[in-house]
Amino acid sequence: VIVSSGAVAKGMHELDLTERPGSLNLLQAAAAIGQLGLIEGYKTEFSNFEIKTAQVLISHDDIANRTRYLNARNSLLTLLELGVVPIINENDSVSIEEISFGDNDTLAGAIVGLVDADRFIMLTDEEGVFSQDPKKYKNAKLLKQINLDDQSIEIDQITEGSAGVLGRGGMKTKIKAARLSLDAGAQTWVANGNDQQVLTNVLNDQEVGTFFEGSRDKLQSRKTWIASLGSPKGQLIIDEGAAKAISEEGSSLLPVGITALKGEFKKGDLVACHSQNKEVARGFSNFSTSELDQIIGLKSEEINTKLGYTSAEEVIHRDNLVLS
Repeated sequence: VIVSSGAVAKGMHELDLTERPGSLNLLQAAAAIGQLGLIEGYKTEFSNFEIKTAQVLISHDDIANRTRYLNARNSLLTLLELGVVPIINENDSVSIEEISFGDNDTLAGAIVGLVDADRFIMLTDEEGVFSQDPKKYKNAKLLKQINLDDQSIEIDQITEGSAGVLGRGGMKTKIKAARLSLDAGAQTWVANGNDQQVLTNVLNDQEVGTFFEGSRDKLQSRKTWIASLGSPKGQLIIDEGAAKAISEEGSSLLPVGITALKGEFKKGDLVACHSQNKEVARGFSNFSTSELDQIIGLKSEEINTKLGYTSAEEVIHRDNLVLS
């Protein structure tokens, strides 16, 4: 998954602008113009390797709103299953400052949790994170490893570097994104994007740029995140076969395994799965109560016919499910 900057910069080039636009309207126009060229560039380069790409525009609401979060997650995971590389950018042509991520570092940090990424690599024009801004201080040292929970690290000094004329980020946003990534259980780096071997080196477990330490693994992070969402909105009563498939085989929950519903909930809401009066798992429902009332006990291939429109095959996908 690639989270890419460059739409505004490309638009500035097309519009012959020498400085990043100060007005929101002109900034949005530049993003809209530049988006086409940016995605075409990725498409051309990846096609040389017979790899398909897809443009995905994400807004702040796609992460904050649980239903839209689920839709975005399902879309991205489907693209990955198809072998397609998603090229993600914030929807700068319509977003406003008050409800935007503000930079692609923070957006990328949020995407880590969205797709359950194992590794998160932020590419920049520096070797990594330095003890001080290397553009101002000649004696600044590359920090090869950072534990963000270490109170002795002077975060203010290493985050004072600013972004260039074409961008909005800086080291401060990279530290913020690293926190998001570590909370999602992913290994995290800041490294030099001008090094053509940087991604290969990361995959080969070689020392690259700055590595951020985290104490929680992915499963712990997922459970913590789901637990933070509060109480389930409803219950799904499932049979023993479904309970076994979820707990022992890592399967998704299908409508055929549901015997009854409790409570009222919407698509995207957190629900609990119960079997024999015991909670088995929690996860995000792909259906509302009214929809599930129609498809309880049905096989997956019968869902669309019953509802009259195309929908998900699973009530809760295994990637959106954690055992209790």
